[in-house]
Amino acid sequence: MNKYILIITILSTSFSHAQDFLTLEDAIEKAIENSHEIAIVKNNKQLVKNNTHIGAAGILPNITISSGYNGSINNSNINLNGFLDFGDNTSNIEANKAQSSNLSSSINLNYRLFNGFSGLYTLKKFSNQNQVAKENLRVQIEDKILEIITLYYDLLNKSNIYNVLSETYNVSLDRYNRTQERYEYGSISKIEVLNAEVDLNTDLINFKNSENDVQSARLNLSLAMGVSNKKETYSLVNNFVFNTSLNLDTLKQLTTKNNASIIISELNHMIAEHNLKLSKSSFTPSIDLFTSYSYNNMKSETSFISEQKDHGFVGGIIIELPIFTSNIKRKQFQNAKINLDSQKHQLALIKETIETSLINTFFSYQHSLDKIELQKTNLNTYEINFTKSKELYQMGQLNSIQFRESQNNLSRFRINYSSTLFSAKIQEYIIYQLSGQLQNTN
Repeated sequence: MNKYILIITILSTSFSHAQDFLTLEDAIEKAIENSHEIAIVKNNKQLVKNNTHIGAAGILPNITISSGYNGSINNSNINLNGFLDFGDNTSNIEANKAQSSNLSSSINLNYRLFNGFSGLYTLKKFSNQNQVAKENLRVQIEDKILEIITLYYDLLNKSNIYNVLSETYNVSLDRYNRTQERYEYGSISKIEVLNAEVDLNTDLINFKNSENDVQSARLNLSLAMGVSNKKETYSLVNNFVFNTSLNLDTLKQLTTKNNASIIISELNHMIAEHNLKLSKSSFTPSIDLFTSYSYNNMKSETSFISEQKDHGFVGGIIIELPIFTSNIKRKQFQNAKINLDSQKHQLALIKETIETSLINTFFSYQHSLDKIELQKTNLNTYEINFTKSKELYQMGQLNSIQFRESQNNLSRFRINYSSTLFSAKIQEYIIYQLSGQLQNTN
């Protein structure tokens, strides 16, 4: 099983009904192991590898062995011409059940001595195609890793929101019960009870919707991992550590060197160069060497020669020079030049696009980190304000509407803060992918 490096991951999940832990790394390992997409790309990589060898490039000779035997039994009546004189005035020969046979065997060798170095160009092209297949596998694995990371953090985020809304509902339930008691003692009007009931029902709806969101997020993660998970809930424990030492210039260098999409584009450009060289080599003469050793044994009861045996070597050289090919080779050469130019532009486009994505993601990540620091201070302020508001409300020094406003402010901010945390972490992993740092170790 391959292990995959996940930078700065300090996070785990436990099942509430069993002490089984599902870490982010475990989730990724399961997903890679069970992924049909990755299995298909692995098979494609193996197919390319099987086709990239020196024999397919036409560099090795072809050697064949052939052997055959045929025999016959015939009744023959032969009338000789009058000018043939065998001394006994025999002009008619009859042969009943005359046998004849022919046994032949040979070993043949054909080898192309020169073809404009197309064999070497083809071999280099095969090598690049094999590298492209490897990088395609890396792209598929990285996409799966990022998918699992996104789903895993999405589940954690929705679980945090669920916890916030659960607490909000409990606070509203306590508020409703207190309001009901105060109404029974005649200290407040029926309107305050109705308002508390409406807020309680609203919070219950939000809580139930959040519960459904958690269930959906859990199922999505299970599906991406390729496992059937029948657990109803997870108990989530998370501890975030963000990488604050990322440097944009260093990331740019890593991206140019390690990004899989850039590497694939560079390899495709090299393949286009080899195709152009192959097109040029088609205009050169080709020189083929052939040789064979053969053995023949012929027997016949009706021939002038009853048995003949032949064996020996045959060899030669064939030179072919293309004179006219209906402009096919010239058009192929022109198309190869056009394709090379297209691959050049494609490489430049991919580099520019990925660098732009890296810069945008980097500054978004830095902005998120700054936002998180500010939100930490504000979160502490909101929590203090809510605690004091709750104390004043319980002592009757704060009305229900004011307390509800303090409660809503804290809930909304907690949800927003949780979303900012998870969004920033996803941005961090996207930076790692763009810079080629989500790599597997064998």
